[in-house]
Amino acid sequence: MTHPRRLQTTRAFGWAVLALVLIILAVVAVSLVVGVAGFAPGSANFRLIVEGIRLPRALLALLIGGMLAVSGVYMQTLFQNPLAEPYITGVSAGAGLGAVIALGVLPLAFSHLNLLLPACAFAGGMAVTLLLFLLLRDAASSPLKLLLLGIALGTLAASLMAFILIAFPERMLRGALFWLFGSLAGASWWQVGIGTVVLVAGCAWGLLSFRALDALLLGREDAHNLGVNVPRLSRWLLVVATLLASVSVAFAGIVTFVGLVIPHIVRILFGAGHLKLIILSLLCGMALVGIVDLAARQLMPPGEIPLSIITSLIGAPFFILLLLKVRGGGYV
Repeated sequence: MTHPRRLQTTRAFGWAVLALVLIILAVVAVSLVVGVAGFAPGSANFRLIVEGIRLPRALLALLIGGMLAVSGVYMQTLFQNPLAEPYITGVSAGAGLGAVIALGVLPLAFSHLNLLLPACAFAGGMAVTLLLFLLLRDAASSPLKLLLLGIALGTLAASLMAFILIAFPERMLRGALFWLFGSLAGASWWQVGIGTVVLVAGCAWGLLSFRALDALLLGREDAHNLGVNVPRLSRWLLVVATLLASVSVAFAGIVTFVGLVIPHIVRILFGAGHLKLIILSLLCGMALVGIVDLAARQLMPPGEIPLSIITSLIGAPFFILLLLKVRGGGYV
């Protein structure tokens, strides 16, 4: 017999998935209709505007939100730390540095390669993550150390980005500074294709490994006693979390706090089990960034607001409350 509480939780999960899917579909539909150019089926530019600009942008927004949210789930599990997420840990800044190096420093002969930008972003994000992981190996349970090291590494990467932007102005794409604050203005179908592959692969790995990830929540020693190969699992967490965050930065710039806010909301409502956590964080992240991008396009037409301005207005107060709660809980 199914336990009543378990049944109720399963039903709530199902309804949540359905509601989020409907929200995502509604966001995509609205994104296709609204815009400065209007919505005029049958006009000469209709197909170009809807299929060539609005649809890939709407889909890429969903992919960016999903990648950041799932990356946040993996990072918090990897570091066993409630404050871990791509922006806070400096991984986003490291990925941004890698992308800026690809745009401003590498030979122009490589500029036509679609994979160059995500590859360089991944290299920059991985460098920061590896350094952070090594520095926190003996102190991963301290949110304060994670916060301070993330700020230091992120600041260093941001300073190097600023230097490259100043040193190579003729090589930087138009609006590069705007891009670094989060923008989907350059969304294209090849980015949607690569983002889809990365997101599906990253989520599939987590869903296939959810029991091992759940065991890791008990602590590395307990997980090892349960038969989990903790070093191998940690390496995979490191690679997958960094890959998701880095591709997001390569295609949309630095979008803040999504990987922090979404996993915590899902945990509060549905618990820490990774099967539900990954699925709901994925859908919530997609819905959030889809709505944020829609707002960014509509609040100041014909221009747009950088995505991080909106996500920071949402995420910064949440982060402050979380930090105060974590300190009060004795984690620092």
